[in-house]
Amino acid sequence: MVFPFIIAAPRFLSGAIQLGELMQIASAFDRVQGSLSWLVDNYADLAAWRATTERLSGFEASLADPSGAVGLQPEPAARLSARDLSVALPDGRPLLTRATLSVTVGQTVLISGPSGAGKSTLLRALAGIWPWAQGSVHLPRDAMFIPQKPYFPDGPLRDALAYPERASRYGEAELRRALFEAELPALCQRLDEAGAWNARLSGGEQQRLAIARVLLKRPAWVFADEATSALDSRTEDLLYQRLRDIVRGRGALVSIAHKSSLERFHATRWRLDPQQAQIRAESMEAATAA
Repeated sequence: MVFPFIIAAPRFLSGAIQLGELMQIASAFDRVQGSLSWLVDNYADLAAWRATTERLSGFEASLADPSGAVGLQPEPAARLSARDLSVALPDGRPLLTRATLSVTVGQTVLISGPSGAGKSTLLRALAGIWPWAQGSVHLPRDAMFIPQKPYFPDGPLRDALAYPERASRYGEAELRRALFEAELPALCQRLDEAGAWNARLSGGEQQRLAIARVLLKRPAWVFADEATSALDSRTEDLLYQRLRDIVRGRGALVSIAHKSSLERFHATRWRLDPQQAQIRAESMEAATAA
């Protein structure tokens, strides 16, 4: 701001220009400086805008051309099966190599293995959302996956419960019953209350709300990824019993769990071996005896 006054001061002091002209010179200099500095001042915003645009463009391209997606796409079938299934980490390290898996109606399967063996990644591959997977997977249409950390959209509780479907598809009694069966009776009167439920509910409440979503929709096939890790043993047993009841005779229950107390809800174990990148199926009775 001082520079134009210094340059024009000799002419002003000699009487060649008046005070108004001096101020006009300073104003003109300020406008030129602001115009030339626009790129520097806005570079960070332009870089962020470009990065966001590229991500959205890539997302739109993937939606327009699903065949170009990397990884496998599950095909609909009456039961779960996988052939030549290979799963790897983004850096290329294999977690599972050319595995053959099968789950028929009536089975209950527990996936176990050391931490980092790829249990959750295996479920993501079966669901078709893990791009570093190859092989063929057949998945029943009437299936739901319960993550350890579920997502709930901001808004009324009834929308979070029915997500991704519209809450209007279900009656008031159905929504309340699902919450009650999931051991969330206190939320039955808050269905119209809006909020950020991922932030307002505790970890245990979020897991129970995710299970309430399953109890509301009542799928035939349920895949649970440590879905009760934040719950006490009594509530955990009660909810697992209800999950097993809704799939009985219609589908199957496939779980990931570290707690030995949940073994009794499963008849088969899939044991992941990270050293060999293989998976071994065995009956729970044989595993217990061993």
